[in-house]
Amino acid sequence: MKKTLFLLILISSLNIYPQKATDILIPTGLAALSFVAVDANKKEIAKEISQFRSKEFIMNYIIGPANDREIRFETESLASDNSAGLISVAFNCSEVNEKGLLLAFFGNNRDSSGYMGQAYAFRYLPLVEAQSLLERIDQVKEGNKDYMADENDVNNVYIEHEDIKFILYRESGDKIRVFWNGFEVIWERTAFDRTKRRLNKWFED
Repeated sequence: MKKTLFLLILISSLNIYPQKATDILIPTGLAALSFVAVDANKKEIAKEISQFRSKEFIMNYIIGPANDREIRFETESLASDNSAGLISVAFNCSEVNEKGLLLAFFGNNRDSSGYMGQAYAFRYLPLVEAQSLLERIDQVKEGNKDYMADENDVNNVYIEHEDIKFILYRESGDKIRVFWNGFEVIWERTAFDRTKRRLNKWFED
């Protein structure tokens, strides 16, 4: 009983929750944020996030302990917008039967003391869920294109997927504003389209 209570307290303090249909524990909230130096170069940090930090996240929170095993897994950077606000990475590990999309959010956020700074964090979407979400966003954009084009930056369409919220609108082209875990970033049309196309192609090959 004491051991069970301790584990519940530990999980609560770390602010982690299980992904549905899996036993994966993904950190969320302030404890999951990684802050970067104020003068850090955005493009260099985006490269670091997509090529290195993403693999650290995969090892720690998706694959889990290797113990005496040798675990093979693959990653592929899919897209990053010009502001590096949202970075997408494909992931596959047959040995733990996990594959999907990592969305790396990068931008302003607050730490536990209220300090505002540049931070990043990852949101994992299993493949079928990721493909369904990307297709839904495209369908919503297509179904509301006349409404959004009628008044640029005035007419908005709001949808959500679990803890991620999206606002679709037009301002010199299609825009997707994404809200998650204290982040508010723009998912540019080019980066979104590249993510969807390359994710599907990567898992078809």
